[in-house]
Amino acid sequence: MRPTSSGPFNIDALLAKEGIDKKPLHFAKKQVIFSHGDRSDSIFYIEKGVIKLTVISEQGREAIIGLLNAGHLVGESCISSDQPSRFHTAIALTPVRAIKIDRLVMIRAVRAGGVTGYSFVDYLLKRNSQIQEDLVNVLLSSGEERLARVLLLLTQTAKTQDEHVPKLTQQTLADMIGTTRQRVNILMKRFRKSGVIDDVQNVALSINSPMRDAALSESEATHNRPADAAKTPR
Repeated sequence: MRPTSSGPFNIDALLAKEGIDKKPLHFAKKQVIFSHGDRSDSIFYIEKGVIKLTVISEQGREAIIGLLNAGHLVGESCISSDQPSRFHTAIALTPVRAIKIDRLVMIRAVRAGGVTGYSFVDYLLKRNSQIQEDLVNVLLSSGEERLARVLLLLTQTAKTQDEHVPKLTQQTLADMIGTTRQRVNILMKRFRKSGVIDDVQNVALSINSPMRDAALSESEATHNRPADAAKTPR
């Protein structure tokens, strides 16, 4: 799992339609936006901030399945007739400003086609493509490669949106890449020693320029590795 980097949803055409409350909602850091099991009756468009999506197993173990920032939608599965309730929980990782869009309003907009319908379908296809890339990344990349890519994409996303990189705990990073906190601690210290990052404890860090291309090229090479050369994720 990595921060969402697919193109943002074009909200302008949708906001021009009637029936949408354009007044944004504000959520404090760590505030729950919706929970697993809640009625799935709306979509949230993120204007500012970062939202994390989580699921919890029957054993109580939490997994982070997405980090979404400004320009992205949360809860879009509500337009499906077989999704009457939320299957995941959305929590503000930073202070968030978002617009709430009623399910029926979105369905009407999609059925009407035009710019809004095309933009929504295009957005969903890109999100689906990224989910597939994330799965490949988990299956074929080492824990070190996955962590390096997540840290890099976090800094790039923040710079693109002109925002600060959210401060993440090592446990959160571990949940994102599918490993243990102890393993993340070792890797962060290794990154700092090799000059990849400037601070182990504070992930509102800067990734040194000479290491950026190396991190990305190594990750891309991993993605292109033949299936029989795949190694067990660490």
